Amino acid sequence: MKEDRSRTDKPAEDAEESAPNSYQLARAAIEADARAEEQMAAGADVSLRAPLHEIFTSIQGEALFAGLQQIFIRFCGCDLNCPWCDTPEARQDPPPVVWCQSKPGVRGFTIANPAGIEDVVGVVKRIIKNDPERAIHSISLTGGEPLMHPEYVASLAAMLRPLELPIMLETNGQRPEDLQKVLRMVDWVAGDFKLDSAMGRPIDAVARREFLRLAQYKRAFVKIVLTDAATEEELDEVYAQIAAVDPACPVFLQPVTPVRGIQPPGGIDLIRFRALAMKHLRDVRIMPQIHKLLGLK
Repeated sequence: MKEDRSRTDKPAEDAEESAPNSYQLARAAIEADARAEEQMAAGADVSLRAPLHEIFTSIQGEALFAGLQQIFIRFCGCDLNCPWCDTPEARQDPPPVVWCQSKPGVRGFTIANPAGIEDVVGVVKRIIKNDPERAIHSISLTGGEPLMHPEYVASLAAMLRPLELPIMLETNGQRPEDLQKVLRMVDWVAGDFKLDSAMGRPIDAVARREFLRLAQYKRAFVKIVLTDAATEEELDEVYAQIAAVDPACPVFLQPVTPVRGIQPPGGIDLIRFRALAMKHLRDVRIMPQIHKLLGLK
């Protein structure tokens, strides 16, 4: 008598047929991400307003995304007073309107200031519409100091996510509590660390350490502006602090662009500062502001 295997084999066949393939898994992940972004946007408070300085698109000239085109949303206000600041106008009282430009080289337009979230999203959509080549890589929330307006940043980023451009937050690394409020909504965190010698006063190392700890939950990198007052001792301390959180974190040593009598270190000093960093860190690069070399904003 032959054994009937049809009953025992079928469950295995059904299990094999019902197992999701890689395409189904990828599609499910994409749909889950889309639902999450819809929920983020639904939870955004679009009634919020914040003082902005400008919205435009240009080439990122600093650090990890140097050479890539971004949309810049520049906030007004800053809790530091960096002597070398290349956008001091963003530290001043907010202008009555926000200057906007939909494409490099074209005439600008304005929106009311403080800016509503829906107005800002509308400007970003207009910029994207003028980019049929899809040359724009990402969106930069910069300043000033964006984290002076954490609730606004969180809601704005939530509304920008459906546009499918990565969102980078540029910040001075001194506001960890506010970073925590926006962290879920951004893709990249760029920490602009200040040296005591450049600032002429001590910088809060405890806040910087907590900022680093939080930022590593996202993709993060650090930029350190170097003047000719930089010392090996203070740099070694900052390098060790970064390495204690993530020795693989990319670090960019940016020689200051000469301004108001402030000068960068010499080339030999820059090489020495990088060599010192490599005792602690794996990815350290020397990079000036390339947008200044190109004559761009």
